[in-house]
Amino acid sequence: MKSLSLGLSAAALLSATPALADINAEQLWAVWQEQAAEFGYNLNAQATPTGSGLTLTNVTSTMPIEEATVTGTIAEVTMTNQADGSVTIAVADSMTYQVTGFDDSDAPDAINILISLAGFTGTATGSPDNFTLVSGFDRVAIEDVEFVGGNPSEIPEINHDISLSGYSASATYDLTAPGFLGFTSSGSLADMVIDVEIFEPAGGGSPAPTVQPAPQQPIYPAPGKVILPQQAPAPQPMPVPTGGRGDGHLSLDLRLAGMASTAEGTMPRGIDWTTIESFPAGFAISGDATYSAASASFQFVDGSDNIDASASNQGGAIGFGMSEENLRYALSATGVALNVASNEMPFPVSASADSTALSIDIPLAQSAAPSPFAAAIAYQGVSVDDGLWNMVDPGQAIPRTPATVIVDLSGTVQLFVDLMTMDPTSMPAPPGELRDLTLNNLQVSFGGAELTGTGDVDFAPGQMIPMPVGAVNLSLTGANGLIQSLSDGGLLPPQQAGMARGMLGMFAIPGAAADSYTSTIEFLPGGAITANGVPLQ
Repeated sequence: MKSLSLGLSAAALLSATPALADINAEQLWAVWQEQAAEFGYNLNAQATPTGSGLTLTNVTSTMPIEEATVTGTIAEVTMTNQADGSVTIAVADSMTYQVTGFDDSDAPDAINILISLAGFTGTATGSPDNFTLVSGFDRVAIEDVEFVGGNPSEIPEINHDISLSGYSASATYDLTAPGFLGFTSSGSLADMVIDVEIFEPAGGGSPAPTVQPAPQQPIYPAPGKVILPQQAPAPQPMPVPTGGRGDGHLSLDLRLAGMASTAEGTMPRGIDWTTIESFPAGFAISGDATYSAASASFQFVDGSDNIDASASNQGGAIGFGMSEENLRYALSATGVALNVASNEMPFPVSASADSTALSIDIPLAQSAAPSPFAAAIAYQGVSVDDGLWNMVDPGQAIPRTPATVIVDLSGTVQLFVDLMTMDPTSMPAPPGELRDLTLNNLQVSFGGAELTGTGDVDFAPGQMIPMPVGAVNLSLTGANGLIQSLSDGGLLPPQQAGMARGMLGMFAIPGAAADSYTSTIEFLPGGAITANGVPLQ
Protein backbone atom coordinates (compact mmCIF):
# COMPACT_ATOMS: atom_id res chain seq x y z
CA MET A 1 0.00 0.00 0.00
CA LYS A 2 2.93 2.37 0.64
CA SER A 3 4.24 1.59 -2.82
CA LEU A 4 0.82 2.34 -4.30
CA SER A 5 0.64 5.61 -2.36
CA LEU A 6 4.04 6.62 -3.66
CA GLY A 7 3.02 5.76 -7.19
CA LEU A 8 -0.05 7.92 -6.89
CA SER A 9 1.93 10.70 -5.22
CA ALA A 10 3.96 11.02 -8.41
CA ALA A 11 0.84 11.94 -10.32
CA ALA A 12 -0.14 14.33 -7.52
CA LEU A 13 3.33 15.88 -7.61
CA LEU A 14 3.10 16.48 -11.33
CA SER A 15 -0.45 17.76 -10.94
CA ALA A 16 -0.05 19.99 -7.92
CA THR A 17 3.47 21.05 -6.98
CA PRO A 18 4.39 22.74 -10.29
CA ALA A 19 1.44 25.04 -9.75
CA LEU A 20 3.48 26.71 -7.01
CA ALA A 21 5.93 27.96 -9.62
CA ASP A 22 5.74 31.10 -11.72
CA ILE A 23 4.03 30.75 -15.07
CA ASN A 24 7.36 30.08 -16.75
CA ALA A 25 8.82 26.65 -17.41
CA GLU A 26 12.30 27.35 -15.98
CA GLN A 27 10.95 28.90 -12.78
CA LEU A 28 8.36 26.14 -12.53
CA TRP A 29 11.10 23.49 -12.46
CA ALA A 30 13.09 25.42 -9.83
CA VAL A 31 10.11 25.73 -7.48
CA TRP A 32 9.19 22.10 -8.10
CA GLN A 33 12.62 21.09 -6.76
CA GLU A 34 12.33 23.52 -3.85
CA GLN A 35 8.97 22.13 -2.80
CA ALA A 36 10.22 18.55 -3.10
CA ALA A 37 13.08 19.34 -0.71
CA GLU A 38 10.67 20.92 1.77
CA PHE A 39 8.63 17.72 1.84
CA GLY A 40 11.67 15.53 2.52
CA TYR A 41 12.79 14.12 -0.82
CA ASN A 42 15.28 14.94 -3.56
CA LEU A 43 14.20 15.71 -7.11
CA ASN A 44 16.64 15.71 -10.03
CA ALA A 45 16.50 15.57 -13.81
CA GLN A 46 18.40 16.51 -16.94
CA ALA A 47 16.85 19.88 -17.87
CA THR A 48 17.03 20.96 -21.51
CA PRO A 49 15.72 24.39 -22.54
CA THR A 50 13.61 24.50 -25.68
CA GLY A 51 12.34 27.38 -27.76
CA SER A 52 9.04 27.27 -25.93
CA GLY A 53 9.84 25.90 -22.49
CA LEU A 54 11.73 23.09 -20.83
CA THR A 55 12.14 19.34 -21.31
CA LEU A 56 13.06 17.21 -18.29
CA THR A 57 14.47 13.74 -18.91
CA ASN A 58 14.99 11.02 -16.36
CA VAL A 59 13.12 12.86 -13.60
CA THR A 60 14.15 11.09 -10.40
CA SER A 61 12.80 11.52 -6.88
CA THR A 62 14.26 9.82 -3.78
CA MET A 63 12.35 9.57 -0.51
CA PRO A 64 13.23 7.74 2.75
CA ILE A 65 10.36 5.87 4.43
CA GLU A 66 11.42 4.44 7.79
CA GLU A 67 14.31 2.04 6.97
CA ALA A 68 13.55 1.82 3.25
CA THR A 69 14.24 4.18 0.36
CA VAL A 70 11.85 4.76 -2.52
CA THR A 71 13.21 6.03 -5.83
CA GLY A 72 10.83 7.12 -8.57
CA THR A 73 11.76 7.72 -12.19
CA ILE A 74 9.77 9.37 -14.99
CA ALA A 75 11.36 9.25 -18.43
CA GLU A 76 10.23 12.68 -19.60
CA VAL A 77 8.24 15.74 -18.54
CA THR A 78 7.63 18.61 -20.94
CA MET A 79 6.66 22.11 -19.80
CA THR A 80 5.54 24.48 -22.54
CA ASN A 81 4.99 28.24 -22.22
CA GLN A 82 1.79 29.34 -23.94
CA ALA A 83 0.99 32.65 -25.60
CA ASP A 84 -1.74 33.37 -23.06
CA GLY A 85 0.74 33.21 -20.15
CA SER A 86 -0.08 29.68 -19.03
CA VAL A 87 2.19 26.63 -18.89
CA THR A 88 1.06 23.23 -20.12
CA ILE A 89 2.55 20.05 -18.68
CA ALA A 90 2.94 16.75 -20.55
CA VAL A 91 4.25 13.57 -18.93
CA ALA A 92 5.57 10.24 -20.21
CA ASP A 93 3.02 7.44 -20.26
CA SER A 94 4.73 5.42 -17.51
CA MET A 95 6.93 5.71 -14.42
CA THR A 96 8.93 3.32 -12.27
CA TYR A 97 9.45 3.07 -8.52
CA GLN A 98 12.17 1.08 -6.78
CA VAL A 99 11.99 0.23 -3.07
CA THR A 100 15.29 -0.73 -1.38
CA GLY A 101 16.74 -0.98 2.12
CA PHE A 102 14.80 -3.92 3.57
CA ASP A 103 16.49 -5.10 6.77
CA ASP A 104 15.00 -8.62 6.80
CA SER A 105 17.53 -11.23 5.63
CA ASP A 106 14.80 -13.08 3.70
CA ALA A 107 13.58 -9.91 1.98
CA PRO A 108 14.53 -9.08 -1.61
CA ASP A 109 17.26 -6.56 -2.36
CA ALA A 110 14.72 -4.38 -4.18
CA ILE A 111 11.14 -4.27 -5.44
CA ASN A 112 10.60 -2.59 -8.81
CA ILE A 113 7.13 -1.25 -9.64
CA LEU A 114 6.09 -0.16 -13.12
CA ILE A 115 3.17 2.29 -13.30
CA SER A 116 1.36 3.37 -16.43
CA LEU A 117 -0.11 6.85 -16.82
CA ALA A 118 -2.61 7.44 -19.62
CA GLY A 119 -4.18 10.67 -20.76
CA PHE A 120 -2.45 13.06 -18.35
CA THR A 121 -3.09 16.79 -18.88
CA GLY A 122 -2.01 19.78 -16.83
CA THR A 123 -2.26 23.54 -17.29
CA ALA A 124 -1.08 26.21 -14.85
CA THR A 125 -2.46 29.76 -14.98
CA GLY A 126 -2.38 32.84 -12.78
CA SER A 127 0.19 35.14 -11.21
CA PRO A 128 3.55 34.32 -9.57
CA ASP A 129 1.96 34.42 -6.09
CA ASN A 130 -1.37 32.83 -6.89
CA PHE A 131 -1.76 29.90 -9.28
CA THR A 132 -4.55 27.70 -10.47
CA LEU A 133 -3.84 24.29 -11.96
CA VAL A 134 -6.38 22.22 -13.86
CA SER A 135 -5.19 18.63 -14.29
CA GLY A 136 -6.37 15.10 -14.83
CA PHE A 137 -5.69 11.68 -16.28
CA ASP A 138 -7.65 8.86 -17.84
CA ARG A 139 -5.98 6.03 -15.93
CA VAL A 140 -3.07 5.27 -13.60
CA ALA A 141 -2.27 1.61 -12.96
CA ILE A 142 0.42 -0.64 -11.51
CA GLU A 143 1.42 -2.79 -14.47
CA ASP A 144 4.24 -4.92 -13.05
CA VAL A 145 5.93 -5.77 -9.74
CA GLU A 146 9.40 -7.31 -9.86
CA PHE A 147 11.37 -8.78 -6.94
CA VAL A 148 15.15 -8.41 -7.27
CA GLY A 149 17.55 -10.61 -5.31
CA GLY A 150 16.66 -12.59 -2.23
CA ASN A 151 15.88 -16.28 -2.19
CA PRO A 152 14.04 -17.12 -5.46
CA SER A 153 12.16 -19.95 -3.72
CA GLU A 154 10.66 -17.39 -1.31
CA ILE A 155 9.18 -15.13 -4.00
CA PRO A 156 5.37 -15.27 -3.82
CA GLU A 157 3.18 -15.39 -6.89
CA ILE A 158 1.26 -12.12 -7.16
CA ASN A 159 -1.62 -11.28 -9.48
CA HIS A 160 -2.92 -7.74 -9.32
CA ASP A 161 -5.16 -5.09 -10.81
CA ILE A 162 -4.51 -1.74 -9.12
CA SER A 163 -5.73 1.40 -10.87
CA LEU A 164 -7.38 4.81 -10.68
CA SER A 165 -9.58 6.00 -13.54
CA GLY A 166 -11.24 9.24 -14.61
CA TYR A 167 -9.43 11.78 -12.42
CA SER A 168 -9.85 15.55 -12.76
CA ALA A 169 -9.01 18.39 -10.39
CA SER A 170 -8.67 22.13 -10.04
CA ALA A 171 -6.43 23.62 -7.37
CA THR A 172 -5.40 27.16 -6.42
CA TYR A 173 -2.20 27.83 -4.48
CA ASP A 174 -1.59 31.10 -2.61
CA LEU A 175 1.96 32.19 -1.73
CA THR A 176 1.20 35.80 -0.84
CA ALA A 177 1.64 35.21 2.93
CA PRO A 178 5.41 35.02 3.70
CA GLY A 179 6.47 31.54 4.79
CA PHE A 180 3.10 29.90 4.14
CA LEU A 181 1.35 28.00 1.38
CA GLY A 182 -2.42 28.34 1.17
CA PHE A 183 -4.49 26.12 -1.07
CA THR A 184 -8.02 25.26 -2.10
CA SER A 185 -8.94 22.38 -4.40
CA SER A 186 -11.72 20.28 -5.79
CA GLY A 187 -11.56 17.02 -7.69
CA SER A 188 -13.35 13.92 -8.84
CA LEU A 189 -12.41 10.28 -9.43
CA ALA A 190 -14.55 7.85 -11.41
CA ASP A 191 -13.14 4.55 -10.12
CA MET A 192 -10.53 3.05 -7.83
CA VAL A 193 -9.68 -0.67 -8.04
CA ILE A 194 -7.29 -2.58 -5.78
CA ASP A 195 -7.45 -6.28 -6.61
CA VAL A 196 -4.54 -8.34 -5.29
CA GLU A 197 -4.06 -12.12 -5.09
CA ILE A 198 -0.98 -13.58 -3.38
CA PHE A 199 0.04 -17.25 -3.25
CA GLU A 200 2.50 -18.31 -0.56
CA PRO A 201 5.69 -19.83 -2.02
CA ALA A 202 6.32 -23.49 -1.26
CA GLY A 203 9.99 -22.93 -0.59
CA GLY A 204 11.18 -25.14 -3.45
CA GLY A 205 9.06 -28.16 -2.71
CA SER A 206 6.85 -27.99 -5.82
CA PRO A 207 7.33 -27.22 -9.51
CA ALA A 208 6.89 -23.62 -10.56
CA PRO A 209 3.42 -22.65 -11.77
CA THR A 210 2.81 -21.18 -15.17
CA VAL A 211 2.52 -17.41 -14.99
CA GLN A 212 1.19 -15.29 -17.85
CA PRO A 213 3.54 -12.48 -18.95
CA ALA A 214 2.80 -9.02 -17.63
CA PRO A 215 1.21 -6.49 -20.00
CA GLN A 216 3.63 -5.19 -22.61
CA GLN A 217 5.18 -2.13 -20.99
CA PRO A 218 8.62 -0.58 -21.51
CA ILE A 219 11.09 -0.83 -18.62
CA TYR A 220 12.71 2.53 -17.99
CA PRO A 221 16.39 2.87 -17.09
CA ALA A 222 18.07 3.40 -13.75
CA PRO A 223 18.64 7.00 -12.62
CA GLY A 224 21.35 8.75 -14.62
CA LYS A 225 20.85 6.83 -17.85
CA VAL A 226 18.54 8.00 -20.64
CA ILE A 227 17.17 5.52 -23.17
CA LEU A 228 14.98 6.72 -25.98
CA PRO A 229 11.75 4.77 -26.60
CA GLN A 230 13.04 3.18 -29.81
CA GLN A 231 16.12 1.94 -27.91
CA ALA A 232 14.19 0.44 -25.00
CA PRO A 233 14.67 -3.30 -24.38
CA ALA A 234 11.91 -5.78 -25.15
CA PRO A 235 9.27 -6.06 -22.38
CA GLN A 236 10.05 -8.70 -19.79
CA PRO A 237 7.53 -10.54 -17.59
CA MET A 238 7.79 -10.65 -13.83
CA PRO A 239 10.20 -13.46 -12.77
CA VAL A 240 8.42 -16.77 -12.27
CA PRO A 241 8.46 -17.93 -8.64
CA THR A 242 10.67 -21.00 -8.49
CA GLY A 243 9.23 -22.70 -5.45
CA GLY A 244 5.65 -23.38 -6.51
CA ARG A 245 2.63 -22.64 -4.35
CA GLY A 246 2.35 -23.38 -0.67
CA ASP A 247 -0.78 -23.66 1.44
CA GLY A 248 -1.24 -19.92 1.99
CA HIS A 249 -3.47 -17.85 -0.30
CA LEU A 250 -4.60 -14.25 0.24
CA SER A 251 -7.05 -12.28 -1.87
CA LEU A 252 -7.96 -8.62 -1.39
CA ASP A 253 -10.42 -6.62 -3.50
CA LEU A 254 -11.23 -2.94 -2.80
CA ARG A 255 -13.38 -0.77 -5.08
CA LEU A 256 -14.56 2.82 -4.87
CA ALA A 257 -16.72 4.68 -7.40
CA GLY A 258 -17.93 8.20 -8.04
CA MET A 259 -15.76 10.20 -5.62
CA ALA A 260 -15.92 14.00 -5.44
CA SER A 261 -13.83 16.00 -2.96
CA THR A 262 -12.87 19.46 -1.77
CA ALA A 263 -9.94 20.54 0.40
CA GLU A 264 -8.36 23.69 1.75
CA GLY A 265 -5.62 24.64 4.13
CA THR A 266 -2.48 26.51 5.12
CA MET A 267 0.93 24.88 5.44
CA PRO A 268 4.15 26.50 6.76
CA ARG A 269 7.07 26.41 4.33
CA GLY A 270 10.62 25.43 5.26
CA ILE A 271 9.48 22.58 7.54
CA ASP A 272 11.18 19.16 7.53
CA TRP A 273 7.97 17.13 7.39
CA THR A 274 9.87 13.84 7.83
CA THR A 275 10.98 14.68 11.38
CA ILE A 276 8.11 16.66 12.94
CA GLU A 277 6.34 15.13 15.94
CA SER A 278 3.50 17.66 16.20
CA PHE A 279 1.66 20.03 13.92
CA PRO A 280 3.69 23.23 13.36
CA ALA A 281 2.31 26.70 14.06
CA GLY A 282 0.03 27.88 11.28
CA PHE A 283 -0.68 24.38 9.97
CA ALA A 284 -4.36 23.74 9.17
CA ILE A 285 -5.88 21.51 6.51
CA SER A 286 -9.37 20.15 6.01
CA GLY A 287 -11.27 18.22 3.39
CA ASP A 288 -14.52 16.47 2.60
CA ALA A 289 -15.34 13.80 0.05
CA THR A 290 -18.38 11.85 -1.08
CA TYR A 291 -18.60 8.65 -3.12
CA SER A 292 -21.40 6.70 -4.78
CA ALA A 293 -20.42 3.12 -3.85
CA ALA A 294 -17.68 1.14 -2.13
CA SER A 295 -16.92 -2.52 -1.55
CA ALA A 296 -14.20 -4.63 0.04
CA SER A 297 -13.58 -8.35 0.24
CA PHE A 298 -10.83 -10.34 1.95
CA GLN A 299 -10.12 -14.05 1.76
CA PHE A 300 -7.28 -15.90 3.46
CA VAL A 301 -6.59 -19.62 3.44
CA ASP A 302 -3.64 -21.40 5.09
CA GLY A 303 -4.18 -25.12 5.48
CA SER A 304 -7.29 -25.60 7.60
CA ASP A 305 -7.35 -21.92 8.69
CA ASN A 306 -9.53 -19.64 6.62
CA ILE A 307 -11.49 -16.42 6.73
CA ASP A 308 -13.82 -14.91 4.16
CA ALA A 309 -15.10 -11.38 4.80
CA SER A 310 -16.80 -8.77 2.64
CA ALA A 311 -18.44 -5.39 3.09
CA SER A 312 -20.17 -2.94 0.80
CA ASN A 313 -22.25 0.22 0.83
CA GLN A 314 -24.30 2.35 -1.53
CA GLY A 315 -22.39 5.57 -0.96
CA GLY A 316 -20.97 7.64 1.82
CA ALA A 317 -18.83 10.56 2.93
CA ILE A 318 -15.42 11.15 4.49
CA GLY A 319 -14.34 14.31 6.29
CA PHE A 320 -11.20 15.39 8.12
CA GLY A 321 -9.57 18.46 9.61
CA MET A 322 -6.18 18.82 11.28
CA SER A 323 -4.47 21.80 12.88
CA GLU A 324 -2.38 22.65 15.91
CA GLU A 325 -5.62 23.53 17.71
CA ASN A 326 -8.05 20.75 16.89
CA LEU A 327 -8.71 17.44 15.11
CA ARG A 328 -11.85 16.52 13.15
CA TYR A 329 -12.74 13.15 11.60
CA ALA A 330 -16.02 11.88 10.18
CA LEU A 331 -17.24 8.81 8.29
CA SER A 332 -20.72 7.93 7.07
CA ALA A 333 -22.31 5.40 4.71
CA THR A 334 -25.70 4.18 3.54
CA GLY A 335 -26.91 0.73 2.51
CA VAL A 336 -24.19 -1.09 4.44
CA ALA A 337 -23.79 -4.89 4.22
CA LEU A 338 -21.26 -7.11 6.03
CA ASN A 339 -20.53 -10.85 5.74
CA VAL A 340 -17.95 -12.85 7.72
CA ALA A 341 -17.20 -16.59 7.69
CA SER A 342 -14.28 -18.46 9.26
CA ASN A 343 -13.31 -21.90 10.47
CA GLU A 344 -13.04 -20.32 13.94
CA MET A 345 -16.75 -19.36 13.86
CA PRO A 346 -19.60 -21.84 14.32
CA PHE A 347 -21.60 -20.29 11.46
CA PRO A 348 -21.32 -17.39 8.99
CA VAL A 349 -22.55 -13.98 10.13
CA SER A 350 -24.31 -11.44 7.94
CA ALA A 351 -25.43 -7.98 9.00
CA SER A 352 -26.76 -4.86 7.32
CA ALA A 353 -27.58 -1.27 8.21
CA ASP A 354 -29.59 1.46 6.56
CA SER A 355 -26.88 3.95 7.54
CA THR A 356 -23.80 4.29 9.73
CA ALA A 357 -21.91 7.36 10.93
CA LEU A 358 -19.02 8.19 13.23
CA SER A 359 -17.57 11.63 13.96
CA ILE A 360 -15.24 13.33 16.43
CA ASP A 361 -14.15 16.96 16.77
CA ILE A 362 -11.72 17.52 19.64
CA PRO A 363 -9.37 20.33 20.72
CA LEU A 364 -5.62 19.68 20.91
CA ALA A 365 -4.11 22.93 22.18
CA GLN A 366 -3.83 24.47 25.64
CA SER A 367 -6.23 27.38 26.00
CA ALA A 368 -7.13 29.96 28.61
CA ALA A 369 -10.82 29.46 27.81
CA PRO A 370 -12.81 26.22 27.44
CA SER A 371 -12.70 24.72 23.94
CA PRO A 372 -15.64 23.01 22.22
CA PHE A 373 -15.70 19.31 21.36
CA ALA A 374 -18.22 16.95 19.78
CA ALA A 375 -18.59 13.22 19.21
CA ALA A 376 -21.36 11.17 17.65
CA ILE A 377 -22.09 7.61 16.61
CA ALA A 378 -25.16 6.48 14.68
CA TYR A 379 -26.11 3.02 13.45
CA GLN A 380 -29.63 3.02 12.04
CA GLY A 381 -31.71 0.11 10.76
CA VAL A 382 -29.26 -2.59 11.84
CA SER A 383 -30.27 -6.19 11.06
CA VAL A 384 -28.52 -9.55 11.41
CA ASP A 385 -29.30 -12.78 9.59
CA ASP A 386 -31.61 -15.46 11.01
CA GLY A 387 -28.69 -17.78 11.69
CA LEU A 388 -27.46 -15.55 14.50
CA TRP A 389 -30.98 -14.80 15.74
CA ASN A 390 -31.80 -18.51 15.93
CA MET A 391 -28.82 -19.11 18.20
CA VAL A 392 -30.24 -16.81 20.90
CA ASP A 393 -33.97 -16.87 20.13
CA PRO A 394 -34.95 -20.04 18.25
CA GLY A 395 -38.63 -19.56 19.09
CA GLN A 396 -38.70 -16.06 17.57
CA ALA A 397 -40.19 -14.57 20.73
CA ILE A 398 -38.31 -11.29 20.28
CA PRO A 399 -39.44 -9.03 17.43
CA ARG A 400 -36.70 -9.02 14.80
CA THR A 401 -37.19 -5.42 13.78
CA PRO A 402 -34.03 -3.49 12.81
CA ALA A 403 -32.16 -1.90 15.71
CA THR A 404 -30.87 1.66 16.01
CA VAL A 405 -28.21 3.25 18.23
CA ILE A 406 -27.60 7.01 18.13
CA VAL A 407 -25.50 8.96 20.64
CA ASP A 408 -24.72 12.61 19.88
CA LEU A 409 -22.63 14.57 22.40
CA SER A 410 -21.11 18.04 22.52
CA GLY A 411 -19.59 20.26 25.17
CA THR A 412 -16.50 22.18 26.23
CA VAL A 413 -13.25 21.09 27.88
CA GLN A 414 -10.45 23.08 29.50
CA LEU A 415 -7.05 21.82 28.34
CA PHE A 416 -4.03 22.61 30.52
CA VAL A 417 -1.43 21.20 28.10
CA ASP A 418 -1.02 20.64 24.37
CA LEU A 419 -2.12 17.08 23.69
CA MET A 420 0.25 16.67 20.72
CA THR A 421 3.38 17.46 22.75
CA MET A 422 2.57 16.21 26.26
CA ASP A 423 4.43 13.31 27.86
CA PRO A 424 1.80 11.02 29.48
CA THR A 425 4.43 9.38 31.72
CA SER A 426 5.26 12.65 33.47
CA MET A 427 1.76 14.06 33.93
CA PRO A 428 1.01 14.72 37.63
CA ALA A 429 -2.65 15.49 36.86
CA PRO A 430 -5.16 14.99 34.06
CA PRO A 431 -4.42 17.12 30.96
CA GLY A 432 -7.81 18.83 31.14
CA GLU A 433 -11.22 19.13 32.77
CA LEU A 434 -14.77 18.94 31.45
CA ARG A 435 -16.72 22.17 31.75
CA ASP A 436 -20.09 21.14 30.30
CA LEU A 437 -21.65 18.25 28.39
CA THR A 438 -24.79 18.20 26.25
CA LEU A 439 -26.64 15.08 25.18
CA ASN A 440 -28.06 16.34 21.90
CA ASN A 441 -29.69 13.07 20.96
CA LEU A 442 -29.97 9.60 22.44
CA GLN A 443 -31.93 6.95 20.57
CA VAL A 444 -31.75 3.22 21.20
CA SER A 445 -34.33 0.88 19.71
CA PHE A 446 -34.40 -2.92 19.87
CA GLY A 447 -37.02 -5.64 19.93
CA GLY A 448 -39.96 -3.22 19.75
CA ALA A 449 -38.70 -0.93 22.55
CA GLU A 450 -37.21 2.54 22.10
CA LEU A 451 -35.32 4.83 24.49
CA THR A 452 -34.76 8.50 23.62
CA GLY A 453 -33.22 11.34 25.58
CA THR A 454 -31.63 14.78 25.75
CA GLY A 455 -29.86 16.63 28.54
CA ASP A 456 -27.31 19.16 29.79
CA VAL A 457 -24.86 19.02 32.69
CA ASP A 458 -22.10 21.33 33.93
CA PHE A 459 -18.86 20.56 35.76
CA ALA A 460 -17.22 22.92 38.28
CA PRO A 461 -13.46 23.60 37.90
CA GLY A 462 -10.89 21.99 40.16
CA GLN A 463 -12.70 18.73 40.95
CA MET A 464 -10.59 15.60 41.44
CA ILE A 465 -13.63 13.51 40.45
CA PRO A 466 -15.90 15.34 37.97
CA MET A 467 -19.40 15.77 39.47
CA PRO A 468 -22.11 16.84 37.00
CA VAL A 469 -24.88 19.29 37.82
CA GLY A 470 -27.90 19.32 35.50
CA ALA A 471 -30.59 17.03 34.14
CA VAL A 472 -31.26 14.39 31.47
CA ASN A 473 -34.78 13.80 30.16
CA LEU A 474 -35.60 10.28 29.01
CA SER A 475 -38.55 8.68 27.24
CA LEU A 476 -39.14 4.93 26.93
CA THR A 477 -41.74 3.04 24.90
CA GLY A 478 -42.38 -0.68 24.48
CA ALA A 479 -40.40 -1.64 27.60
CA ASN A 480 -42.96 -4.06 29.06
CA GLY A 481 -43.40 -5.69 25.66
CA LEU A 482 -39.66 -6.29 25.37
CA ILE A 483 -39.45 -7.64 28.93
CA GLN A 484 -42.24 -10.10 28.13
CA SER A 485 -40.55 -11.14 24.86
CA LEU A 486 -37.24 -11.76 26.64
CA SER A 487 -39.04 -13.78 29.28
CA ASP A 488 -40.98 -15.82 26.69
CA GLY A 489 -37.74 -16.56 24.85
CA GLY A 490 -36.05 -17.85 27.99
CA LEU A 491 -33.47 -15.05 28.04
CA LEU A 492 -34.89 -13.33 31.14
CA PRO A 493 -36.02 -15.47 34.12
CA PRO A 494 -39.49 -14.58 35.47
CA GLN A 495 -38.07 -13.26 38.76
CA GLN A 496 -35.72 -10.85 36.98
CA ALA A 497 -38.54 -9.83 34.60
CA GLY A 498 -40.63 -8.89 37.67
CA MET A 499 -37.75 -6.86 39.12
CA ALA A 500 -37.40 -4.96 35.82
CA ARG A 501 -41.09 -4.09 35.84
CA GLY A 502 -40.82 -2.98 39.45
CA MET A 503 -37.89 -0.63 38.67
CA LEU A 504 -39.93 0.95 35.88
CA GLY A 505 -42.67 1.70 38.36
CA MET A 506 -40.23 3.19 40.87
CA PHE A 507 -38.12 5.45 38.65
CA ALA A 508 -40.34 6.21 35.63
CA ILE A 509 -43.69 7.94 35.18
CA PRO A 510 -46.28 6.32 32.89
CA GLY A 511 -46.77 8.29 29.68
CA ALA A 512 -49.92 9.16 27.76
CA ALA A 513 -49.63 6.16 25.41
CA ALA A 514 -49.76 2.50 26.40
CA ASP A 515 -46.46 1.01 27.56
CA SER A 516 -44.70 4.37 27.59
CA TYR A 517 -42.71 6.07 30.36
CA THR A 518 -40.81 9.30 30.99
CA SER A 519 -38.14 10.12 33.52
CA THR A 520 -36.01 13.11 34.48
CA ILE A 521 -32.62 12.21 35.94
CA GLU A 522 -31.25 15.16 37.96
CA PHE A 523 -27.62 15.57 39.09
CA LEU A 524 -27.62 17.90 42.11
CA PRO A 525 -24.80 19.87 43.76
CA GLY A 526 -22.96 17.69 46.25
CA GLY A 527 -23.31 14.52 44.17
CA ALA A 528 -26.95 13.57 44.78
CA ILE A 529 -28.85 11.94 41.87
CA THR A 530 -32.63 11.67 41.61
CA ALA A 531 -35.13 10.19 39.15
CA ASN A 532 -38.38 12.17 39.15
CA GLY A 533 -37.46 13.31 42.64
CA VAL A 534 -36.72 9.76 43.91
CA PRO A 535 -33.13 9.54 45.26
CA LEU A 536 -30.85 7.17 43.36
CA GLN A 537 -27.68 8.14 45.20
